[in-house]
Amino acid sequence: MAKKLNILICFVAFVSSGAHAQSSASSLLDFSNDGSEDFYYKIQTSLWTTHFNPKPEHNNHQNLVGFEVYGRRLPPETTQRFHDQFDYARPLVGVAFFRNSFHQNTTYLYGGIRQNLVAGQQLQTYIKVTGGLIHGYRGEYQHKIPFNHIGIAPAVIPMFGVQYKQVSSELTLFGASGIMLTLGLTF
Repeated sequence: MAKKLNILICFVAFVSSGAHAQSSASSLLDFSNDGSEDFYYKIQTSLWTTHFNPKPEHNNHQNLVGFEVYGRRLPPETTQRFHDQFDYARPLVGVAFFRNSFHQNTTYLYGGIRQNLVAGQQLQTYIKVTGGLIHGYRGEYQHKIPFNHIGIAPAVIPMFGVQYKQVSSELTLFGASGIMLTLGLTF
């Protein structure tokens, strides 16, 4: 647990230092916190998981703990053609700790984008796509994810989410293996 906490602290320090080193005029990805956005941070956990082809050795209790940092919305010229239907997209970086399908401690370090879709009075739907590196599939399960030749594998993970005020829930598709439901809090 101490190792995970150290990784999380280093990640937050890295993101924070990068945010202050860039000016909003010179960078497309602006992670500075100037109060112009509804939220900048998100913590989340897994509630439910299922595998499409369940096997007795599969773990459906991931115990996921994740942390994300959101940047400002992308400039209008980047997403203008879609702005009539959708709000501007927001970049994000994150880290998630969980137990993989084979009960092994695993880390996912990623970047991505969140695109808001349809909004109600206080209900917002969105899609999110992240891409990054997964570490933790070892031993006999090392080849259960593609390209895991050195213990680290690339991953792209799509999600569909719903947010009510500061609480959000996401349906996460992890490859062709299964689906997970998460609950998060933004601040």
